[in-house]
Amino acid sequence: KLAIALIADYGFESVAATDINEGPCAAALKNIRSAGDNICDKIKVIKTDGLNGLENIKCNRIIIAGMGGELIVKILSEAEFTREKQGRIKFVLQPQSKEYALRRYLYENGYFIIDERWIEDAGKEYCVISAVYDGIIRSGTLFEMYFGRFGAERAEQAFVKFFYKKYRALRESAEQRKNRVHGESKDIYKDEELLLKQMKEYMAERNWMI
Repeated sequence: KLAIALIADYGFESVAATDINEGPCAAALKNIRSAGDNICDKIKVIKTDGLNGLENIKCNRIIIAGMGGELIVKILSEAEFTREKQGRIKFVLQPQSKEYALRRYLYENGYFIIDERWIEDAGKEYCVISAVYDGIIRSGTLFEMYFGRFGAERAEQAFVKFFYKKYRALRESAEQRKNRVHGESKDIYKDEELLLKQMKEYMAERNWMI
């Protein structure tokens, strides 16, 4: 459906739609055929794992959506050809979970995050990340890895909902640790405690309820 929309509504000349499983590929072909010949001729459906085998397809956009952040990281890391010409390809990435794992990979492996937006669908919040590869290794705070710079700056409604869910979960986890047996190693909770501290600082700056 996304491939059809890109052709019909956004003026793309051609799209390659991929999936690792036969079922989604068959469903895609059915949808594309029903969209008409003028669209059908411009979309190629390919059954493959991630971006494997697509080295010879010239493109300026790669969209990876509908899967966890760690799987997106795996797909990107295995697609060396997408990094051969810096800045040539714009990546649009939509993780269903583990957003922090994806941002960390992008920061530490030479990707520049151009923009990031938060949306809500069926009661769940999602981020959409736009990035290019420029080869520059970057660093960021733990807060940035979890919430993104643009999300924190804009504080859109979907972002705020996602933020407070994470805050309540971390606060509850911290409260539960207070009641545990003494002597338990605190090192494994170091990142949780640091993130909670950074979140409280962010909330204080914006006069949000803590």
